Amino acid sequence: MANEGSLLSVRRIYYRGKLNSCNYTCSYCPFGKKSHPASTMQDKQAWSRFITAIEQWEGETLQLFVIPYGEALIHRYYREGIMRLASLPQVTGISCQTNLSFPADEWLDELRTAPELINKIKIWASFHPEMTSVEKFVRQLHTLHNAGIQVCAGAVGNPSAKNILADLRNALMPDIYLFINAMQGLKSLVSDDDIRFFTQLDNLFEYDLRNAPAQWENCSGGRSNCFIDWKGDIFACPRSKVKIGNLYQNQKTGQNQKLDTSLSCQRKVCDCYIAFSNLSNHPLHDILGEGAFWRIPDKSLITAVFFDVDGTLTDAQGKVPESYANTLRYIAQSVPLYLATSLSMEQARRKLGKTLFSLFKGGAFANGGLLLYDGQSRCLPVELLPDVNEESAKITAHSYEGQVYKYSMLVYEKEQRESILFRLKAKPYQVFYKPPLIAVVHKEAGKKKGVLHICKDLAFPLEQVLIVGNSQKDWEMMSAVPHSCAVMNSEPLLKEHARYTLNPDRLPAFFRFRK
Repeated sequence: MANEGSLLSVRRIYYRGKLNSCNYTCSYCPFGKKSHPASTMQDKQAWSRFITAIEQWEGETLQLFVIPYGEALIHRYYREGIMRLASLPQVTGISCQTNLSFPADEWLDELRTAPELINKIKIWASFHPEMTSVEKFVRQLHTLHNAGIQVCAGAVGNPSAKNILADLRNALMPDIYLFINAMQGLKSLVSDDDIRFFTQLDNLFEYDLRNAPAQWENCSGGRSNCFIDWKGDIFACPRSKVKIGNLYQNQKTGQNQKLDTSLSCQRKVCDCYIAFSNLSNHPLHDILGEGAFWRIPDKSLITAVFFDVDGTLTDAQGKVPESYANTLRYIAQSVPLYLATSLSMEQARRKLGKTLFSLFKGGAFANGGLLLYDGQSRCLPVELLPDVNEESAKITAHSYEGQVYKYSMLVYEKEQRESILFRLKAKPYQVFYKPPLIAVVHKEAGKKKGVLHICKDLAFPLEQVLIVGNSQKDWEMMSAVPHSCAVMNSEPLLKEHARYTLNPDRLPAFFRFRK
């Protein structure tokens, strides 16, 4: 890179102006306790100076993020400045943190005069339950979202606000990511129940809860990312106190200045999202993609989804949670859903219920012993063993159009089980044995084979297929596609292997479902 090591090599800039007050007075926020100043002239001048510098930018294309100490978008000069920056060819995107108390409809009217800007503007919206209602906040956010602005919503994980945060998640459209920030400064530790609750709302909550050790060698701060304050001073990120340059140093050559990254940020912990999202090796980048900068998932296009059933769509009681059911209905409006399960078709229908089962276009049943899709079927038949004493072995056969594709035997006598297992060795079958149960399918059956067969026949590009499971046994089929997702209660090894760890009801916030 021609400008490597210089300010011109920076691709992403966080900006914070002189503003240090807010129109909200949240009890946990230091800026809400400051009275609203009569004049914001210094902040306005600093913002204008920053905009001018970006207009003169000659380096790499830029993504910008305004992270004020207070509420910026209630001030017209911030909204106008964001539009001005978004209009620049060198700016590919710009976001701002906001409490959504600004006149969104009025701003959208202004943006509609230049609709090409809407695709560049993002919003990080913070919900403050002490100051606004769920209904008002969601109405504002949905107004922006429906206009085409990419958004995310967030709130502080205050245990006393759990009910209202659950209401917020339920009120938001499923395709909007709601993040929960771990609450700092609590007198007592967050309980395990609280952690489980917040993790259900935000499947990425654990990253904010535990933060990350500072790793200067893996930090993009001061290299491709930087933080610039109202004076133009440059830092690796907002948490660093080590100045590495100044945007306005020598106006003619300032942009060519070398950034001094010889000293690390001198912090031991990256203790906020913006800080640890700068770590190039952080798991967030696999999950959020390029959207990690905005905290808005960069949604991959998905045209078909395959779900395991037991432990994936069902809970510990074997039931499908209502939030999962609602999400399945939502996704099924856009893309075909399929099952990939060890259950027979009858067992899957019974487990999901007729209504939910009808949302699926088919799938690979009995570990691929039966494939149903698009009016087509493929059955790999198996024959029942003759001369099995049915008085001591309960046999259940699963068939489709007269062909048995799976059968199971409950055999309580050890000697009889051993005899049956010995006889099955001579057959071209796969045997699944968990005393006292013996299950049998064809040797050519397999979830992976079944999923790949369906995808090939229906011309689903594998890079647009999402597979969701919970067991390490599911990894074989999940490994066939780039978008593999383990649910939150999955076996630890599967979570290590899978690209994503998300529950079914959070999938629309991370993927773009289109036929």
